Amino acid sequence: MNTLAPFIAPALALFFIVRRGRTPRRIRPGALWVYPLVITLLALTTLSQGMPRDLEAVAVYILAFAAGAALGWFTTQHVELTLDEKTGTIMSQPTMFGTLLTAGVFAARFGLEYLINGGPGQAPHGHISPERAANLLWFADAALIFIAGRALAQAGHMWLRTRPLVAQHRAAQPLKGPTDGE
Repeated sequence: MNTLAPFIAPALALFFIVRRGRTPRRIRPGALWVYPLVITLLALTTLSQGMPRDLEAVAVYILAFAAGAALGWFTTQHVELTLDEKTGTIMSQPTMFGTLLTAGVFAARFGLEYLINGGPGQAPHGHISPERAANLLWFADAALIFIAGRALAQAGHMWLRTRPLVAQHRAAQPLKGPTDGE
């Protein structure tokens, strides 16, 4: 079981990403932050295996997060939301591009680690020079941070966009008087 343990986080990440991106989904404004936080925690768990080498790496990570957040914010403007007037359910269709981008970055990061080290947490086996391997992992880590920033910004923007729909649904509901509910 110990040989499979390092592959649990990548498998979970890909499972959640693909499952969430395949079908139209119900938007629950109160739960919008769950998926982005799971993705962010999985990314941070992966990054915790190797801290940034220097200030340059931290700067690149900050830029990657900002770029991901900008992409997430602006692409969410184009997501079509529909409101079911009877139930108040808000639906959205995830884009295939976003699903593939997120799954691809996670798969590339874990595939790169496997190529370089034989798996997460393993010692390098020499197929790639240590300096080149460190640079590739550094780039892949920045991509994970990009994806986390994108997911968090999408949740924030979606939360802002769903607030008027929730208010619209509440305003359309008939007021119950003292004799209506008895």
